[in-house]
Amino acid sequence: MPFDRIRVGLIGYGVGKLYATSLRSVGLYYDGFPPVDLVSVATATPASGERAVRHFGFERATTDYRELLAADDINTVVIATPIDLHREMLIEALRTDKAIYMDKPLTVNLDEAWDVLAVANETGRDAQMIFEFRFNPALMRTHEMIRSGQLGEVYAFRLSYFRSSYTDPEKSLRWKASAKAASGVLNDLATHLFDLLLWLVGMPERVSAQTRTFIDTRPAGRGSDERVRVETEDHATVLCALPGGAVGTIEVGRLIAGAVNDMTVTIYGSRGSLKWNLMNPNYLYYADGAQPDELDAWRALPTAQRYPDAVLPGGDVPLGMMRFHVASMADFLHRTLENRPYAPDLKQGADVQALVEASQQAAAANTWVDVPEP
Repeated sequence: MPFDRIRVGLIGYGVGKLYATSLRSVGLYYDGFPPVDLVSVATATPASGERAVRHFGFERATTDYRELLAADDINTVVIATPIDLHREMLIEALRTDKAIYMDKPLTVNLDEAWDVLAVANETGRDAQMIFEFRFNPALMRTHEMIRSGQLGEVYAFRLSYFRSSYTDPEKSLRWKASAKAASGVLNDLATHLFDLLLWLVGMPERVSAQTRTFIDTRPAGRGSDERVRVETEDHATVLCALPGGAVGTIEVGRLIAGAVNDMTVTIYGSRGSLKWNLMNPNYLYYADGAQPDELDAWRALPTAQRYPDAVLPGGDVPLGMMRFHVASMADFLHRTLENRPYAPDLKQGADVQALVEASQQAAAANTWVDVPEP
């Protein structure tokens, strides 16, 4: 899809700020892109649209996303809205000729994901999902080491993502904790881990799960005396079984004091093990199973900003999380401009949604549940 200029329309200005920043930055970190123009932003209110224009330099703002999708001077769309809006917006975007960069999770539930896939098949179109943790050098190295057989057969894994974002019981109810999100930490945090599991190890065939809502009411809004019921889970633990025999856990929680933004990925294999932590992102730790017991220890592999195609800041410069988003955006734009398949694509987004849904069903039934195939 050759473009002389990348002309972008952004739908949603909450998390969309991250993607606007990535678009503004990508040409500095990577060489060879055509100029990127932030053309239009669609927001819930005129005030937020005015802020987006002032802060990022969008040419215009609208409160009607359909106006943005219909615009002839836009060739690339980023969808970054609450998930209950994803299905409708994405389906309409797939019926245009615009390149699409889609925030996770794909949809509210698996039925909606199937609707999206049906339209994608009908139109012969696709989109790239935003799973930014694939685009950090330590997990890119992990992917390479597993694919090359350096870990041997994967026996087990432990993936966790803990936040302290809802530890205060007086924090008001936001949409991620309301019924419109359909799920709490499963749709919000576990989707990242499910995607990493699919990418690094494979698709589970069945899961069992436990979920908990520890704080069951919150203020209806900031400063409100009214309390409303929390309708989604605060914590979830999912046990996964893969067809080849590998087993492991996915655990997520948003009431973990001290966690701040704490993701861990640990994978154990017949020839070695790997582990990585988001709060210490510059090192991948490797244990070589070929070493004798007295030397079998974790070794720190410096990964920092080792992005092979980046022109700056250099592979030895310490890493920050915003850099994952810039690398993810660069990958999307490269694939679009070179007319290569997207990865992760809509099918992979639906696979993640299938794992969320199976986990919800397993927790409700307190039993093992087969993972449906989208």
